[in-house]
Amino acid sequence: MLQHFQLRQTDRWLPIFFFLGLLIVGLAIFSDYGVSWDEPLQRQVGIATWDYIFGKNNDLLRNDNCYLNPFIAGFEAAPEKILQLESERDIYLSRHLFNFMFCWVGSIFFYLLALRLFHDYRLALVACLLLVLSPRQFIHSFYNSKDLPFLFLFVVNAYLLVIWIERRKWSYIWLMIIFSGMLTGARVAGVFFPLIVFLSVAVMYFSKQLSQKEIKMIFVYMLLYPVSVYVFFPTFWHDPVEEFFKAVAVMSRHPYEVTTFFMGETVHSLQTPWYYIVVWMVIIIPLGWWFFFLAGTTSLAIEIITKRRTIPIQWMIMITWLLLPIITAIALHSSTYDDGRHLFFIYPPFVLIAVQGFRSLLQNKIESLNRFFIPAASTLVFLITTIYIIVFMIRYHPYQYAFFNAIGRKYAADYFEKDYWGLSYRNALEFLVKYVPDGSINVNWKVDPCEWNLIWLSDHDQQRIHIVREEGQFDYYITNYRSERPKDLSKEKIYEIKVQGITIMAVYKMD
Repeated sequence: MLQHFQLRQTDRWLPIFFFLGLLIVGLAIFSDYGVSWDEPLQRQVGIATWDYIFGKNNDLLRNDNCYLNPFIAGFEAAPEKILQLESERDIYLSRHLFNFMFCWVGSIFFYLLALRLFHDYRLALVACLLLVLSPRQFIHSFYNSKDLPFLFLFVVNAYLLVIWIERRKWSYIWLMIIFSGMLTGARVAGVFFPLIVFLSVAVMYFSKQLSQKEIKMIFVYMLLYPVSVYVFFPTFWHDPVEEFFKAVAVMSRHPYEVTTFFMGETVHSLQTPWYYIVVWMVIIIPLGWWFFFLAGTTSLAIEIITKRRTIPIQWMIMITWLLLPIITAIALHSSTYDDGRHLFFIYPPFVLIAVQGFRSLLQNKIESLNRFFIPAASTLVFLITTIYIIVFMIRYHPYQYAFFNAIGRKYAADYFEKDYWGLSYRNALEFLVKYVPDGSINVNWKVDPCEWNLIWLSDHDQQRIHIVREEGQFDYYITNYRSERPKDLSKEKIYEIKVQGITIMAVYKMD
């Protein structure tokens, strides 16, 4: 009887333990990451948004980045404003903690979404595990206030759409209106969600799965969605129509000079090849997850082609969520750079399709040896990949953002960006002040995040650091090799950070 009770309760306590454990890990490590390239800019947007909302000034409308994530940026300014934080160190720690907590809540919605698709809490937890054990995407949840909160807001909206399809209640329509407004307030790319809603409803309509009442519900959603966007996008408040088209133009054709290192060449973000996103996905997503994704794709294709079945509308939503942004980015030749983080929000459907592949392999019904071999081999792939990623994330903490899979590692050193946001400048600076314990330190660096990471040093050590730009006048040079092929700048490299044998940060003592 006790055993029966325990088995019945695992669907409750196991998810609780998983998310509690994830929370504990996040609270333990959120303070270990440096200041990334975009954080000071996002902080400025957040403060400007906060002040604009509360009528203090109109600085937001004069900010060049006013179209980039005003909703989340303003949200993340709340701790600084409410607690009146003055120390930059405390401010960025509060931002990292807030960002993680936001994403942690979003991961619970991802579990609920997976539960709706698989109707099995174990597979839903596997989906969450795959998401967490994707090093780049997980670690961005601590400091990337643009792409990861947007990802999880997309998850919330997808969950609401799926549950509305199942229950057809007005309450989910009202929630979708609110959260899709938040989604677009986080990034203009949120307009993909109502497109997905429209395409899904069109399929349901032509397959006679909608009543007149349900058509009315969707009509109300489409009618009120722009109102919700207006509410959650403060930049639009003074002139919604003109500002919306400006925002779309900015997001699709980024106007700023951004270069990136891709396949051995330094290229401009508007001149990246059409396969840019696909290549990055191939080299940074763990190969085990790719294996299951291909199995999931095959499984869904078999359902459609061989068995002549119509796949459930829920899975059509997932497929559209994955493919539509990629196709749009390629067709519009949108600005892309770094590791394609702008499209991280398509990763949840990738994971869900991978879990579908894992399930299909476990349920293999082929006779003879294969009946045992395929499920066993699939389980082995899952366990090996899980253990490998866990070991990697512990061993290379806090540099998990530089992860490459087995394919990517062969080419990453000389052909791709590594620590493109410069978070490891924090660690380089902490080394340098220990290496030179006394006196002034004349130093130059590759990109600005090095200066922003001075906040992690003591006041005394910050005063010892002197920025010297003139060639031949500085004693030390710090570089993350942004947008270029790594090369030694002097004969004496006194410090380097290596991840999987690849140098992502170096400090040189100049001749």
